[in-house]
Amino acid sequence: MKDFVSGIKIETLGNTYYFLTEPKSMTTKYEIMVIIKSDLDEPSAKKHFADHVGGFIKNAGGKVTFEDFWGSRGFAYMIKKYKWGYYGVFQFDMDPAKAVELRRELRLDNNVLRFLMIKVDKNAGEPRKYADMKKEYDALEKDLEKDATPVVEAPSREKLTTVKKAEPKKEEAPKDALDKKLDAVIDDASVDL
Repeated sequence: MKDFVSGIKIETLGNTYYFLTEPKSMTTKYEIMVIIKSDLDEPSAKKHFADHVGGFIKNAGGKVTFEDFWGSRGFAYMIKKYKWGYYGVFQFDMDPAKAVELRRELRLDNNVLRFLMIKVDKNAGEPRKYADMKKEYDALEKDLEKDATPVVEAPSREKLTTVKKAEPKKEEAPKDALDKKLDAVIDDASVDL
């Protein structure tokens, strides 16, 4: 079997077959997010991110298509006894065999708390920078604050007082009718007073 210019040429017992195929790309598109320990200061973390992670990608024959350092972020829970770390994102094209080496290298790196590497669709666009997304989010927040109706605070429990329920009113008989009944009872001889 020999490689043909844009396909494969197979020779078997006097017969020759040509299979035209597109040359396969030996690289895969990946995206990786790395969290670096908070022991380093921000410039050192940024340098470690660019030199160590980015350097390994480039030295392994990968092509970096996107790089963004997010800076320090807090965690939802502690990771290896750390409450926060420095985040960074790379998108790159690399041979899958070299990607395995990159994972191994990052697992052995003492300054890396966690990382997540995923395959990305070849046709996917470039991700957006974190700073740009933050600006858009802040602008939307300001617009929402302008459009929002003022919030009325609920009264505190200390200010609340209990309200007594009004008792249903009994219908009062007119005084003239009441006086007549009283006079009738007094005049009645059968009643001893």
